[in-house]
Amino acid sequence: MNLEIPNEHIKHIIDAYKKKIEYDHERYHNKIKNDPELMEKRRELARQHYKNNKDKKKEYYQKNKEKLRLHGLARYYKDDLDKLKQRYPLEYDLMIEYNIIPHHQIPSLPSPIPQPTSPSSLH
Repeated sequence: MNLEIPNEHIKHIIDAYKKKIEYDHERYHNKIKNDPELMEKRRELARQHYKNNKDKKKEYYQKNKEKLRLHGLARYYKDDLDKLKQRYPLEYDLMIEYNIIPHHQIPSLPSPIPQPTSPSSLH
């Protein structure tokens, strides 16, 4: 059983795929997207989805309220993590625990300044 496909056949398949993608793109942007009937149908479906899932969304936000607040704090202090750690130490620890602040972004402690060990190094 030979499963090799000739190069001409592969090229034909790729060209057909490219033509189909281009045709679908043109058809959507020129015919479907701006069709008023379809737009209204989509809006109605969106309204129904919103109505049917209001409670689910509300429940999601209530359940994840703390994590969402932590994400907001992390975004606000993304350029100054030291200030975040100073002002919100408990939240900072939770952010690390939930991996909201990746470990590679955690500010490292400043290295201690080396102290001279011998009197000759003072001169």
